[in-house]
Amino acid sequence: RKMWSLLKLTMLLVCIRVGQSGDQRPGLPEEPGKGGEGGEQEEGAVRPRRSAEGPCGLHSILLQVRDLGLGYDSDEVVLFKYCSGFCPRLTSNHDLTLANLQQSGALPHAATPGHHAPCCRPTHHEDMAFLDNAHRWHRVEKLSASACTCMG
Repeated sequence: RKMWSLLKLTMLLVCIRVGQSGDQRPGLPEEPGKGGEGGEQEEGAVRPRRSAEGPCGLHSILLQVRDLGLGYDSDEVVLFKYCSGFCPRLTSNHDLTLANLQQSGALPHAATPGHHAPCCRPTHHEDMAFLDNAHRWHRVEKLSASACTCMG
């Protein structure tokens, strides 16, 4: 019960944070006649509604290359993009049956609750190029995320 309350609180805080930070692509108007889900149009909406996946999405941070932890000596600042956010667990008939069997004692409980919960992960990556302090170019393949989704 405490874990469920903590999960609800965490989701609420994430939703509030996402609502305050806005969409990653500000200023993109919706196409005429296309409102969020099911063609509904919200009054004054300037961006599409978030998908059923929740706030899982692409985020970015400016970092010095040396702070990436890959061993490069470079003062160059790069935009590192990563996936982060909550992914709801979609319950299947298998999940319901498994939970009932564990509750009844027919199966042992999982050692780590939430272990099989979906994760916000990159679906595509981008290469990154930068200049090191010895004036040599480096290209690191698939370093930065370019698209995200809930997996698992």
